[in-house]
Amino acid sequence: MWKKIGQLIYTLILLFSTSTLSASTNHLQELNTKFPYGLLGDDYGILTTDDLAINTCRFKPHLFPPEAWTTPFEYWMCFESKNVQFECDSSGIADDHEGIGGLVVVKATRAQNTHEYIERRPWPIRECRSFLKNLKTVLKGSVYVCISGSFLDEEKNSKGKITLNWLFERLKTRKGCEGRECIFTAKMHREICPELKL
Repeated sequence: MWKKIGQLIYTLILLFSTSTLSASTNHLQELNTKFPYGLLGDDYGILTTDDLAINTCRFKPHLFPPEAWTTPFEYWMCFESKNVQFECDSSGIADDHEGIGGLVVVKATRAQNTHEYIERRPWPIRECRSFLKNLKTVLKGSVYVCISGSFLDEEKNSKGKITLNWLFERLKTRKGCEGRECIFTAKMHREICPELKL
């Protein structure tokens, strides 16, 4: 009796893991078919076609790395959450209107490379810290995180380690999204990219 129950449980686990793997493969295949350049690697089931559609609305997709930084097309790349850090990089310089400024910096490592995502402009230091708090909330308890950004360049240090520099756009986990234009709305589709087929 126990042997049959054990075989039944084993069969159910095998069926479940096979269907999960198949669903994961189908998910990635759908994303890469509809948006062939938008995702660099695996998304671990976090992204949707809408997430990749946002990035194709304003700029033509390009194979990575782009030949030159002539278009700010955004790519999604995903990392283990434990390999992601945040900071407000403040030079201590104060603006007459906004006070001390801080630059949002998100650093992530993958395959021995460092990826540094920076915001386009400094924020008032209080807003910068508040945004980092929101990012940490979205990241908390997540195994993987995906980040969208426009590629700038890469640098190699004296030890041969590579840092890829990006403009930060948004960060997403299964819990939520933070950043610029996290939701692909019908209005955005209609007004910015009506030719896009989903």
